[in-house]
Amino acid sequence: METMVLRIFQREVERQCKFALIANQDLNQALKGRDMDRIWYSVQALLVAAGNISKLLWPSREGLLPERGNELRASISVEDCSPLEPRTFRNHFEHFDERLERWASSSRRRNFADSNVGPPGMIVGLEPEDYLRNFDTDNFAVTFRGDRYLLESLVNSIHGLWQKAKEEAQKPHWEQ
Repeated sequence: METMVLRIFQREVERQCKFALIANQDLNQALKGRDMDRIWYSVQALLVAAGNISKLLWPSREGLLPERGNELRASISVEDCSPLEPRTFRNHFEHFDERLERWASSSRRRNFADSNVGPPGMIVGLEPEDYLRNFDTDNFAVTFRGDRYLLESLVNSIHGLWQKAKEEAQKPHWEQ
């Protein structure tokens, strides 16, 4: 990939990292103020930005630049086993309508809890799959129907990547 094009992709990674970090700051403020709508807005914004980073680094389809993902990851020192790679939780939020249909067709007891903020099991008698979106304040984690995603390791990875992407993106595009 041409260096100029690589720098453009690095700048976009930097931008998405910055958006994710802004969402994380917003999430922490919303948690302090117990602003439920703002909490979920921030979680969703963080997951969307993380998903965009993942798509930049691990393209889901082979495009016109087939080595883009490999070259971009190498240029900003992202390992293949990075917590940035999975898009499962972004997909839970982006395709919530499909997840809701899946819950409606599979829930045995038809209990439903969504957009809760608190430790797991705070509502007694619910199966894990009947909790849709839950923010676990004890572990800074999002759960969705029994799946769990630790946001702290994600945010730490994004912060490190933001620094590296910013450093690389600022280099002249005519240098190798």
